[in-house]
Amino acid sequence: MNEDFRKRINRFVRDLLHGYAPTATQAKTIHDPIWGSVEFHPWEVRIIDSPLFQRLRDINQVGLAETTYPAARHTRFTHSLGTCAIASRMAQRLYADAREREEVREVIGDGEIRLLRLAALLHDVGHCPYSHLSEAIYGKMPEFEPIRAAAIAECGQPINPSPHEIFSYFVVTSDAFVSFFHRHVAYPDVETVSDARDLLHRAARMIVGAVNETDRGRLSYLTEVLNGNFDADKLDYTQRDSYTAGIALTYGVERFLLKSVICRTEAGGVADYRLALTADALSTVEELMFNRSMLYHYIYRHQKVLSAESQMRDALYALVKVGRISHPCDFLTLSDGDIDALYRSRRQPYASYGARRNKTLKHLMEALNHRSLMKRALELSPDSFEEYQLPKRQMEQVLDALEGDGKKEDILEDFLHGWQRRTLFPQGIADYIAFLNRCTPEDYIAERQTVASRIADAYRAAGKKVDFDAFDLALSFQPPLKSDLTLTITDKKRRLIHADGTILRMERWLEALNLSKWRGYLFVAPHVDRKLAGAAFAAYLKEKCAED
Repeated sequence: MNEDFRKRINRFVRDLLHGYAPTATQAKTIHDPIWGSVEFHPWEVRIIDSPLFQRLRDINQVGLAETTYPAARHTRFTHSLGTCAIASRMAQRLYADAREREEVREVIGDGEIRLLRLAALLHDVGHCPYSHLSEAIYGKMPEFEPIRAAAIAECGQPINPSPHEIFSYFVVTSDAFVSFFHRHVAYPDVETVSDARDLLHRAARMIVGAVNETDRGRLSYLTEVLNGNFDADKLDYTQRDSYTAGIALTYGVERFLLKSVICRTEAGGVADYRLALTADALSTVEELMFNRSMLYHYIYRHQKVLSAESQMRDALYALVKVGRISHPCDFLTLSDGDIDALYRSRRQPYASYGARRNKTLKHLMEALNHRSLMKRALELSPDSFEEYQLPKRQMEQVLDALEGDGKKEDILEDFLHGWQRRTLFPQGIADYIAFLNRCTPEDYIAERQTVASRIADAYRAAGKKVDFDAFDLALSFQPPLKSDLTLTITDKKRRLIHADGTILRMERWLEALNLSKWRGYLFVAPHVDRKLAGAAFAAYLKEKCAED
């Protein structure tokens, strides 16, 4: 299985690069609306101009956010250039600070800065149509799990890479790309194929979050600049996505850079050089985390964006059902523009699930192109969590049995209020979120069929004709945003300090913010009775919570 996967990826890279031989070029300055004028070295230009990198011009950075924010049409291409730009600025800042400190001076130089720029430039080459939307399909195909396990085993570290990062890892380390890199890129000090392979493996490890080890120790800071809590990737998309959407979210990036340093730590006798922030930068961290949370609320989890993306997932999985796509690697061969052409067909991908006749490939894409989006039938928020609290319902039953015993009632009421304060999500809701997000596409369809059946019962009870199927509804229960603020903090003299109390308070504040903004949705097609559907689904969800 692994070898077949590697061969497919190698063939994809080989076919894309076939016949491409970059001409000699000088450094190039690219003007970027976020980071200004950015200079790229000749070796970087050869990568940027390659068909492998140019395909990112036709992969939207923010999925279907343009359905709500029409100007949000920037691509993985511009984001990758931006990530390289800000990663380079971070590295230059770390380098300037390290020159003044003997304990870290030897772990950063021109070689490390080039490696970081290389990894940043290539970090998204594994993305497929509509970015994370297709990832939700191919990442759950049974053929993908063995290659995920292989990537983790090769790195030998407890990492948790995203599916697109795994694709990037194998694209960058493929024989075809190693050969191209050796022959055409002219990267400094790479003279042999072995040199190229070693360099690209180090870059690929950083992309999936693994740390490279050298005779000087673990260079964690390099990976953390690219794949960490406050990495160049996030610094770029936070600015770029909000800018193109027309949302005024800014943060003190210059201050963040000025307060970034390399801190030498030690574990088991091995030196580990980590990315750190000085303690006076914590307010900037708060600002960055707030902006990122609001970005999710305004753009990525806007209810109309989620509705459109739910429909696009159906459209993408339809290509699997009709055999247009049979393997995860097939997604690599497609870009956003290619997808539209695949839907010029009246084939019925979901007929076996009882889908109505108007659910053809052509119809699925037309609904999106004509912005015929599903509507909210139920919006679940923390304000309504009490209805789904299992302890509350159990306590109410006990209170009813104890009616008249005032002392016991008071004790149980106090316990109940304390429980609710400690419990952010009702356990049943938390379990349902986890269930939906680990569902395979087939499992997700089965759950929608169950929900559709419950709504159909409500229709019949109301004397209404059932004129919908499971593909006329969608469930969107996104996991709560993470509030993990794992940070290495130093004082002004670059000495490691413990700021656990401050970090914990920031995490709690962030957790409360993210909870207040969380929403779960049932979407239904425009012709479905939203009031009936919402009430039926709410009753179904309460039953599931009670079962837990």
